[in-house]
Amino acid sequence: MKKESIKLKAKLLLEILIVLGVMSGTKAICDQIQIIPSGSTGTIGIWLGILVATFFLKKRNINWSDIGLRWPKGRKQWLKQIGLGLLAIGSIILITFITLMVLKPLFGLVQDPNATDKFSFFLGKPLVLILYLIFGIWFGAAVGEELLFRGFILNHLKRLIGNSKISWALALIIQAIIFGFMHSYHGSQGIVITGLIALSFGIFYLLAKRKLFPLIFAHAVFDTLTMVGFYLSESAT
Repeated sequence: MKKESIKLKAKLLLEILIVLGVMSGTKAICDQIQIIPSGSTGTIGIWLGILVATFFLKKRNINWSDIGLRWPKGRKQWLKQIGLGLLAIGSIILITFITLMVLKPLFGLVQDPNATDKFSFFLGKPLVLILYLIFGIWFGAAVGEELLFRGFILNHLKRLIGNSKISWALALIIQAIIFGFMHSYHGSQGIVITGLIALSFGIFYLLAKRKLFPLIFAHAVFDTLTMVGFYLSESAT
């Protein structure tokens, strides 16, 4: 039994590493070839990672719906899950404020001054912006990242760590660290902000009884507002 448990944990760890490798490797290759704007390469990597993750889940007879990808049913569920999504958006704003006002001066966090350059491809091009919001933000960041990190990686980490009382807590922290460093192009400030947001979203995932819709909703709304705000402010200069 112990050998079987060790073998299972080794498989779970390997699957996590393969999915992360496919995702980051694809993005690196796309960035190197420069066939599409760098702001969109992450979407390709994420969805290839999801395809690989789907293969691993199917081997265990697990569907994405089993780990939270399902629409709310009935008015009450819609209101409750949208409410949780709005609270998740509030947590992003609070985390950003605390990071900028407290953690940044305390630890000397810095933001890469060129971090937003990857999004300059849609400036002054409203149609390109709309297409990027649909494919890059909604399907890439919102649906894709929540499926991969809060759906696949978080649940895999929980199974890998075991059934101890602190297993969910450790899984939440580890997936947050991974998510933060996946956004290292923003600099140390971006790593901290995105890492804390991932921790917050993981907690909301558990509060929502492992439903992904509130997080997808929050992710899509916040990133859309951020991109539209960036477009309007930069296009005006």
